[in-house]
This record gives sequence, structure tokens and C-alpha cells, in this order.
Amino acid sequence: MVEDGLMQDEKIFVFHIRVQDGVPQFLYPLAGTLEWIERLKKTSLEGRYGAEPRLESINLFKEELQEILKKAIRRWAADRWFPERFILAALSFLLAYFFFSYVIRDPIPVIDELVLAFLAGILTFRGLARRYDAREEVVSLTKELQERIDHIRFEESVLIRNVEALLEEWEGSSFDNLLDRWRRGEKLAINPDDFEEARGLLFALECRFSEKERKRFLKELEKGSLGKKRKGQQRDLSYLFLYHLLLRSLS
Repeated sequence: MVEDGLMQDEKIFVFHIRVQDGVPQFLYPLAGTLEWIERLKKTSLEGRYGAEPRLESINLFKEELQEILKKAIRRWAADRWFPERFILAALSFLLAYFFFSYVIRDPIPVIDELVLAFLAGILTFRGLARRYDAREEVVSLTKELQERIDHIRFEESVLIRNVEALLEEWEGSSFDNLLDRWRRGEKLAINPDDFEEARGLLFALECRFSEKERKRFLKELEKGSLGKKRKGQQRDLSYLFLYHLLLRSLS
């Protein structure tokens, strides 16, 4: 699998792609998941572009990554102190249950107590999550990773410039042309110096599409049924074709 090799890399690549319509897109392997917090703590973020990006596009992209980071940090904190939160919430449930059972009498026993105790446990569990978000460890980690995102440096890449040219060519051509390229066993001419970037791009594309989407596309590619796809899907089809062509070229 691509992930196994790339998780050992010392860099996380993010890519600025500008194609036919001139609207920039960013490809990156970052998501609001726990493993990316651990990876971001250990590796550097580097940006690559072909056509020179506008400064406002870069800034908007960094803001998008900051939002992803916030979600990931919340999940990281929730996982980090889950046992403690669960125990305290359970204690809150028990205390509330016994309090409403023995201190406050009501004509309908058990049901009211269970409902109120359950609410007390839920409120405790959620309230502790907000409290842990404010812990020094969480605040310090958030600041560190936010600074890494803010200081991403984008550098021009020959590989990405070539990729942009290919994507523009593919989006302006027919599906039959893509099928013909695939059946001929075509591979991308990648300079050995660009292999690290190429693996990073492959991983970013792998993260953009689910395994099911990638397998379905390959099956349709081999069957020659791409022409049945709607025209509005051509951008995603081009990215999926790039993914499989990269995979073939790096194997």
C-alpha cells in the first residue's frame, strides 16, 4: 500500500494545481484524524506548485488547513483523555441516580431517576471535553501545529508543472484518448530527483478518493466504459487517471 511507504517520509507535501479554467485546487493528504496529528508533530509541511499561485489562494488554503487542524485537535484531545472522561461521567451518572432516588421522592420511581442521571452523565462528558480543550498541553500543541501550517513554503516544481499540462490536455480530450493511453501501457516520465514529490502526490490523490472509488475507476478503465460518465465528472476522472498512471509509473 502507498500509505505504508509514505508514512515513513520526512515530509508532508501539499500541492497547488492550476488547470484549464484557471481555478486553483489544492491536493493534500491531511484530514481531521488522529493519525495526522501524530504525523504533523514529527514531519515538515512543504508546498509545491507549477503555475505560480496567487497569494490570496495560498492564504485561503492555509485557513482551510487550520479548520481541519482544529477538528483533529479536538478528536486528539477526546481520545487522549477518554478513559478519564468516561469514568467521571459514569460517577456523575451514579451520584445523580442515587441523589434523585433517595433524596428526592417522586410517584414514578426509577424512570425519572434514570433519565436525569443519564443527562447528568452526558453533560459531564461534554463539559469535560471543553475543559480539556483548554489544557496547556492542548493549547501548546495547537499553537505549534498552527505555526507549521502558517509557515508552509511553496516552491516551484517541474513535476507539478508537467502534471498541470497533462491535466489540461486530458480535460480537453476525449475519454477514448485516456483509454488508448492506458491500454498502450503509458507511464509518466519522472525524473529520479522528483520521486519523493511524485510519491507525495500519489498519496495526496489516494487521500482525495476512497479505495472504492479508485477500484471502481480502474475497473471501468480496463473495461473501456469511461465514455458513459457525465461530462461534469471530467476533473475527477482526470485526477483518478493521474493516480493510476502515477501508481503504474512508480511501481
